[in-house]
Formats: sequence, structure tokens, C-alpha cells
Amino acid sequence: MQVLVRDKGTGNEEWLPLEKAAELMRLAADELEWAFEEFGQCECEDHIAVDQKW
Repeated sequence: MQVLVRDKGTGNEEWLPLEKAAELMRLAADELEWAFEEFGQCECEDHIAVDQKW
């Protein structure tokens, strides 16, 4: 699964594999998947990740 990750500081966006996005956001991959199922996105201090379905 690919997710769009946006850096809140710079606004840069990049498509990353789920595992890389979770690592960048300091989360477990299953936590990121859960957030996508519930909300369609996940936000942490430095990044926002959006599921490719949204």
C-alpha cells in the first residue's frame, strides 16, 4: 500500500510504502492502517499521511 505523506514544516509531499510512512511518523504500521480505516488519514507532530483511497 502506498500512502501520501506531507511534511508539515515544508509542505513537501511524497508517496511512500506504508511501512516507510509508519517509520517516518514513529508509529507501528498497524496503527497507521487503523487510522486510515477509521479516519482516512493520520497526523503526527511533523507529518500527515493520507490513504491512497482518499
